[in-house]
Amino acid sequence: MAIRIVPTRWLCLLLLFPAVHGFAQGFEIKGESSLSGPITLTIYSGDSTSYTLTDKSRKGFFYFSGRVERPVLASLSHQTMQQPLYFYLENAEISIALSASRPEASRINGSRSNSEYRYVLEQLRGATDPGAYLRQYVRNNASSVYTPYILYSQRSLLDEVLVRQLMNQLKGDALHTYHYTLLSRWAREVPAITEGSAMPDFVYTDSQKARHHFKEMRSTSSSTLIFFGAHWCDRCKQQRQQVEQLLKNTPTLLLPIAIDDSKAGWDEPYLQQLAIDHIPYMILVDADGNVAACDIRLWELPNVLR
Repeated sequence: MAIRIVPTRWLCLLLLFPAVHGFAQGFEIKGESSLSGPITLTIYSGDSTSYTLTDKSRKGFFYFSGRVERPVLASLSHQTMQQPLYFYLENAEISIALSASRPEASRINGSRSNSEYRYVLEQLRGATDPGAYLRQYVRNNASSVYTPYILYSQRSLLDEVLVRQLMNQLKGDALHTYHYTLLSRWAREVPAITEGSAMPDFVYTDSQKARHHFKEMRSTSSSTLIFFGAHWCDRCKQQRQQVEQLLKNTPTLLLPIAIDDSKAGWDEPYLQQLAIDHIPYMILVDADGNVAACDIRLWELPNVLR
């Protein structure tokens, strides 16, 4: 019987095919961390919904697998982490060394999409004028799957009118992402929370599980600083103590609101209404009920209060 020799180039292709084929079928995340207990992977789909997978970390390792249609935003979280690790997930073998104290410093290998996404954020953070860089980036990358998330997460750098203009430039794959849907909803439903505009009324739950209207709780004789946080957020506790010290000799009313005082948590309507997507978050409202400043950083507060 004759033996047929397969040319080396064809043999290489035959060996490579299963790997490429497997790559296209789904993703595998192999990770390590110093955490114990459940680690949650949240995947944000293009229709503004999300779904979660949970893996019980044993001996510092965790594992997830599945499939996504296109690169999508995802996050890894743990009950002890103040902020999740956000990254871009694609169908590939991905390894993650999760840093619980500094999620943004976690090492992620295997996702080309995530490498590109991180590069864009680094360029944005290092820009002399972040607002100008963001405007240029959106215009030059209107079809990128990363653009809606970057625009949504950095929208406080721009005024509302410009955010809407840039959103209207998006096209192609960018229109089928989770954060494009959020941008569209924001454009339709979220009132403008900008300096000088009237602060909209909203309903929140206090620590006694009572519901209140903001308009009934704010001060009408001095400014009101709304501090959004959570009981599980250590950074929120630290910043609130510092805020209390800064307000000690001022007439400003401090109105703390913990998002976990309500069972709805992050699903509370006022968080969507006010476009709050991170904590701690501060809004200063003057005695007339107008927004004096929003999304205030702690180091900005002394100048804001003057």
